[in-house]
Amino acid sequence: MNRIDLVRFRKSQGVSQRALADMLEIRPSFLSAIENGRSRLPEDRLEKLKTIYGANALDGYIMEECHDAAVPPHTHLHDEGDSLTQLLNHFHDLAHQRSDSSGEKQKALADRVDFLSLRNDRLSERLDDLRDEVDALRAENLRLKELLIKNGIAY
Repeated sequence: MNRIDLVRFRKSQGVSQRALADMLEIRPSFLSAIENGRSRLPEDRLEKLKTIYGANALDGYIMEECHDAAVPPHTHLHDEGDSLTQLLNHFHDLAHQRSDSSGEKQKALADRVDFLSLRNDRLSERLDDLRDEVDALRAENLRLKELLIKNGIAY
């Protein structure tokens, strides 16, 4: 069965997708699915379209269906491929984009790593000092408790 290129037909008639959906008494999302080849135009809606525009109005917009290959959405609107392909190509381009300041960025990152490494070393030394101080205070606390017990003083 052949399909009708509703997008071309609709645009040639100067009708928006919403307006055509209203004329056919279907949802715009369903019309979009029909235009993208994901759904078929029901026969009763096709007859309604022929009634509105005339029986011969659709003759120049009939497309042969190819059952061998699936047509991705929106390819009949854009020569460069469907919107998902365009989006993926855009992300690919962004990922491989080279900036002139990449050497400067690398140096700035290396400087930041060096600064953080030095800071980490200082903090580790400070932590070791604090641990030593806590150990010394615990030892002093234990010595004082033993002294209290030895002298019979309750604490």
